[in-house]
Amino acid sequence: MAVGLAATVIGLLVDSVEVIRLGRHVRDYLRRRRSGQGEGVDIPRDQEESMRTLISGRIGSRLIDAFISYLEGGTYDPLMKVIDEVEERKSVDTSVDLIGRNPEVMYRRQFGSDPDYVYKYTQRGLEVGDFPRVATSVAKFLELINNLHPLAKKRVVLVMPVVVGFQVGQLIGSTARFYPLHLVRDSGYVEVGPVIGI
Repeated sequence: MAVGLAATVIGLLVDSVEVIRLGRHVRDYLRRRRSGQGEGVDIPRDQEESMRTLISGRIGSRLIDAFISYLEGGTYDPLMKVIDEVEERKSVDTSVDLIGRNPEVMYRRQFGSDPDYVYKYTQRGLEVGDFPRVATSVAKFLELINNLHPLAKKRVVLVMPVVVGFQVGQLIGSTARFYPLHLVRDSGYVEVGPVIGI
């Protein structure tokens, strides 16, 4: 089952990166890797940096490193190691920033540690035409977290236009239960109750 989960993680990472056109050839690297033609795949440094900027955090950074290692070296071992280490977590915290507000800084100040996952869209700015692609990428990212931590309590800070948040919610549906953290000025983040199951 763990190899199946690793394949799911890889697929969701590829989807999350490619849909916003960051990893221009990641799906091709993956196809070559799986067919045995991917000996010595070398991901360009700018693509690596873009992926590391998009997804970071205490677990997210390790996941991206393991993903790049898989694409370049062909072994699931680093990815399996990360999955095994985080599988039994009771809770995970995520920060999604689409407009450059850096909510992870306030998160760190309030909770004394970095979020487990950080998704940071840092391209030229978010235009209305980008909303569907970016919403799809964020939804794939949150689906990834849900697959890695199905039983964990998942808290998320969403910093994005309301419409994108609505689109992300449409894409996720009721398949994952996330507890958003709402910023109350001057007092930090407060957990908002779930709407699923009410």
